[in-house]
Amino acid sequence: MKGYELGDDIKNRLLPKYSFIKNIEVMDPGFINFYLKEENMIKENLISVENGDFKRFNNTKKDIKLIMVTDRIRDIWDIQNFRGFMNMYYLGNIYNFVGYKARKILMVKDYDSDINTRYLLSNFKDVEISLNERELSEGITFSASPYQGVFRGIDKDRSIIEGVRILKNGFVIDKITLTDLIEEIGFHRIKYTLCNKAIANEINMELTTDYLRYIQYPYNRISSVISTLKKEGIDIGNIENIKKELLDNPLEEKIIKKMTGFKDALIDSINQNQPYRLIKYANELCQIFYEINSTIVFRQLNREKLMTLLKLLDSFKIILKEILGILELPLYEKM
Repeated sequence: MKGYELGDDIKNRLLPKYSFIKNIEVMDPGFINFYLKEENMIKENLISVENGDFKRFNNTKKDIKLIMVTDRIRDIWDIQNFRGFMNMYYLGNIYNFVGYKARKILMVKDYDSDINTRYLLSNFKDVEISLNERELSEGITFSASPYQGVFRGIDKDRSIIEGVRILKNGFVIDKITLTDLIEEIGFHRIKYTLCNKAIANEINMELTTDYLRYIQYPYNRISSVISTLKKEGIDIGNIENIKKELLDNPLEEKIIKKMTGFKDALIDSINQNQPYRLIKYANELCQIFYEINSTIVFRQLNREKLMTLLKLLDSFKIILKEILGILELPLYEKM
């Protein structure tokens, strides 16, 4: 058979059989374009999120080494070094989430630990400290300088972490330590903000801008709305009861499509060795939520529409909870 004839045969067999297919077009010399009904995809995507399908990866479990190289352990207090450490650490969490067993190693030439440094590192899970340069073989390495912590076996392709500029109301603060930052804006904001840009680019940390709150607030807002309405007798119930035809707002369809990209954001972070790719995805996901939140008055919706929208936002909350978990950031039901 000619290609387009075979295509027509496939079209004639499939189109009457499957209700989720909107149309099939056959083009010379034998290309087939499938068009699926949007309303079917919406419900299936929400069911997929609720079932946790985004946690299922096909890769076989294997070990990966992620290494931050410094001269001394106490160098971790240098803001640029701490940025490198956090990128290494978050990347390890992403690897673990998708099924690898990631070793997170702080490689040093001089073991000069003190009580403050040990306390700082106690905030992180499963971080190894090593002086063994043989660990560098087949590892993904980071350092704040091409000359820092030079070992014979280090990979020449290691990622070099660029610096951090601290700003307050747009003005550069020259003399500020990591301890000062922790006291001024808190530990979690520092961790998150230091990783929200590609490591090869210098980062500006504006102290008056709470970047972390941007992705924490939606979780709080959704939790609060669902809890309040539940007390009034409006329970979102089972996802199977969702009326997909009620999710007709372009923003609602947009956020569903974005949620299905969570897996891709994780893989993208791994492929580029850049945890900021996951943070970028989280910001884009939350931006759609803010657009929805600013255009909808929940109490003005009819009951069916309200319950359907709440179920959609509850699915969004599932994805956001996983992201905040990977980044080891607190979840707030109330803020």
